[in-house]
Amino acid sequence: MMDYGFDALSVHVLVDLSDPESVVGIKAVAEWARDQDQAVQVWPFLREPINTAAEVPKGTPSFEAYKARRGLARRRYKDQERLRNLQRLSLNQGWTFTDAGATLAHWGLLRLAEHRVSATTVSPFILGLVSSNEVLDTGCVQAALVEVMPGLAGEMGRFDQAAAKAELAERSLALSDLGVLSAPSMMYQAEVFSGMAHLPRLTALCRP
Repeated sequence: MMDYGFDALSVHVLVDLSDPESVVGIKAVAEWARDQDQAVQVWPFLREPINTAAEVPKGTPSFEAYKARRGLARRRYKDQERLRNLQRLSLNQGWTFTDAGATLAHWGLLRLAEHRVSATTVSPFILGLVSSNEVLDTGCVQAALVEVMPGLAGEMGRFDQAAAKAELAERSLALSDLGVLSAPSMMYQAEVFSGMAHLPRLTALCRP
């Protein structure tokens, strides 16, 4: 596996904090890690959305109408799933990051993972952020990060948003090359597990 700080004995969770499914995944895996006494780190994975619709030639009016109906059904399903995930987090509404706040939050996840901070510590940090009912700007995120790991205060004083975005993009691209296609996903010993439904399989794999 490419050396990006991945400990071979740990399970690695790849997340996008703007997505409720990823936050549900962090919560679930943290509880699993506690029960299994298993090391788990949480890493950011930010992939640009892939949209090939513009490349597809227009079809007949009836086919275009069919595509529109399919698109509407897909959006409804995503909205329902988003609502279910918010309910799993005991939230009535979603959260909003500023652009700089989102970059700092994912940069902070990266630093925490590099320092082997466990998902059992990261989970309450993230859940506290998303349930705060505040717009999550750099001030909110910085205060929460310092509470989790005071040693990050000095690094955040030198925080450069453009450089952080570039680093996050580079690392996410490297993860894509390793087979990670979406967030949330999990990795264990170079094997990628898409989504969060693989915990029973991971339980068997991680068992001594």
